[in-house]
Amino acid sequence: MKNILNFLIEANKLKEMPRTGWVLMGVKKPEFITGHVFRLTVAAWLMGEKAGLNIERAMKIALFHDLGEVYAGDATPFDYYGGLSRKKKKDEKLLMKWVRLSKEEKKKRARARTNKETKAFLKLTKNLEPKLKNEIHAHWYDYEKRMSKEARFVKQLDKIETLLQSIEYFGSDNSTGGTSWWEGTKEIVEDPLLLDFLAVIQRRLYRRYRRIFGEKIKVSKTFKKREKELIHILDFLLEIGKLKHMPRLYWMIRGVKKPETVAGHIFTLTLMAWVFGTPQKRTYKMEKLLKMALVHELSAVYTGDSTPYGRILRRTKEKKEKILEKWPRLSRKEKMRKFIDDFRKERKAFKRLSARLRGPSGKEIFKLWHEYRTKNSVEGRFLSQLNVMAVLLQALSYEEQDKKFSAAPIWEWAFEVSDNPVNFELIEEMKKRFY
Repeated sequence: MKNILNFLIEANKLKEMPRTGWVLMGVKKPEFITGHVFRLTVAAWLMGEKAGLNIERAMKIALFHDLGEVYAGDATPFDYYGGLSRKKKKDEKLLMKWVRLSKEEKKKRARARTNKETKAFLKLTKNLEPKLKNEIHAHWYDYEKRMSKEARFVKQLDKIETLLQSIEYFGSDNSTGGTSWWEGTKEIVEDPLLLDFLAVIQRRLYRRYRRIFGEKIKVSKTFKKREKELIHILDFLLEIGKLKHMPRLYWMIRGVKKPETVAGHIFTLTLMAWVFGTPQKRTYKMEKLLKMALVHELSAVYTGDSTPYGRILRRTKEKKEKILEKWPRLSRKEKMRKFIDDFRKERKAFKRLSARLRGPSGKEIFKLWHEYRTKNSVEGRFLSQLNVMAVLLQALSYEEQDKKFSAAPIWEWAFEVSDNPVNFELIEEMKKRFY
């Protein structure tokens, strides 16, 4: 448990690491690495199902693929030129175009990057038990070498997710850098389904600038049949992308200067679901557990993030600081009323969000959220308690950084809801580590 906790603490640093490409391009509030991992993992699930892949493997590859960046840092194609800044006119011209490299140079850079990330992964996982360590290494190595069809698929999808983020930041106008990510994505994507998806992106998001990008993407023979499904997935991914930049409300009202995002929290819980759901003694279905972790807070896209203090702060004249010192103590009746109100709001949001996907995927997402919220499955009960541990871990991290911050209210919450051995073991280890 000590080694697992240390691993999670280190992995959580990705929540504060902005993606280098956006920093170079001068984005004011760039996404963090965990935001990219979050949406890529969801995309691997939804698109992987359409491709008939092993979904659990595809999601794990996406979840693990950037873990080495905790120590290796985030790399971009622009590293070839050394330190660039869009503030310099000569550098801006380079940043507006895709980096064209020879095959030899690509291989050379890939080898150097792989060696650097290998050392980073070994450092990050060195004290984990063999089963966990080997699984992370196997999936990451698979991703790097593209040995399995899932790894090849996720590698291409990784480019598409970054392309979507570039469009969200800069639009599709070539004068703002819109062509750079398009060229890089088009260069690597070859899977028929993903080419169809790229064609959907081109038709919907590059309408005004289609001439700039040369010929149209060559689509498959079945494109017309699945075009609507791909449009729904695209719309869904664009919607949940808002969570990358949505700060967690509880940390904001507690005065944290750089609060984690909703997407960052989802990343942590998904990683914890894998870590604690892996041992064979437990009866959890891993694919279901990972999916449930990914969807558990998607309703925030429409409801915004919430806290247990919302009503109390609205109805009392007591100072906010005093109220926030303790976890809110509510009667059974008040708890039930709060649960019903929150449940109705979230259900409405989930119905709206899942309706974007339509078909089986939308229904599955709604069902997973419902199980999590009502705790009417072993995975739902386990994950709802593990969620509190993810919040407590973040609170302890803030407490360590700022002595004025107190994690005491979250400790109260953790003791109140926990009744499984994993939580108790983790709580004991957190006490030793942070106090």
